[in-house]
Amino acid sequence: MEWVKKNYDVAILALATLILVASAGFLLWSVSDSNESAAASATVALRPPVSDVLPQPPLEPLTQAGTSADKPAMLQRGDAKRGSFLVSRTYLLKEDKLIDPIEGKEQLHPPVDNEWLIANGLDYSDPNVLTQDADRDGFTNLEEFLGKTNPSDAKDTPPSLNKLKLVKFDPKPFRLEFKGDPSGDANEFQINLKDLKGTARTQYKRLGENIEGTTYKVVKYESKEGPNARGVTVNLSELHIENTATGEGLTLLYNKETNDPTSFGTFRDLLTGEEVTLKKGEEFILKPNTSLKLKLIDISATTAQIQDVSTGQIYRVLQLNSPAP
Repeated sequence: MEWVKKNYDVAILALATLILVASAGFLLWSVSDSNESAAASATVALRPPVSDVLPQPPLEPLTQAGTSADKPAMLQRGDAKRGSFLVSRTYLLKEDKLIDPIEGKEQLHPPVDNEWLIANGLDYSDPNVLTQDADRDGFTNLEEFLGKTNPSDAKDTPPSLNKLKLVKFDPKPFRLEFKGDPSGDANEFQINLKDLKGTARTQYKRLGENIEGTTYKVVKYESKEGPNARGVTVNLSELHIENTATGEGLTLLYNKETNDPTSFGTFRDLLTGEEVTLKKGEEFILKPNTSLKLKLIDISATTAQIQDVSTGQIYRVLQLNSPAP
């Protein structure tokens, strides 16, 4: 007590400090207890009500998972330009040279463009791709390309006339033969009629005159010379005559037999397998398009010309087994 009396001021200050610290501690404890009570109340408020009924699980993800299990993912082929996973696009080795069929400029199967083959899903690595018939319509892929049709659509085909081929040429010798210019001044020409005898066999005609016993007249003469197969210079003169009934012209070669304009040809339709024999100038139809009327206007041993009567368009028919154009 003596110390308190002697140090009264210090004791009062210490007591005040002690009271202040205690008050602060009490305040901190009160605030902390309030926060814990509030948090507990909030937790209780946010907690959903307890139920003994289980919620229905989402079925769509389960269905998708089942479908994926039945059909597992496969590596896809990809497109021609990019290739696919772990697989490069196709390159071809030709004559020890690696060829890029996509961006390269070299045609793999002339005259068909690489781009056309790729666009139509054809195997450009197959050396026989042009002779194949992708849609089984009777036309090869090459014929489809030339006809600008779809090789994968059996209903889109080139004209059926393209399948007509010349099987046989049956020439008939023309009855008139040009035997030359007896006078030497190109004013009169010797013409022999092979089917006549005696003096009636030979006629001498000038330009513009009719040839007796025929429907022809002389219209033009051309004097020519040139080498034959042995290199010897020979007379190659030509005498042009005209059919006065039809207006069709014909050229007679000096001292050579000429085929009759009415020569015959046998043709085969590769689509149906049918054959038909036609005479030059004869009209005909080609199945299955019976409304299309055609006409044989010219023929030789290797080719013939067929005309669409309604449009005037002329088609070239090649000999069977001849190389494609």
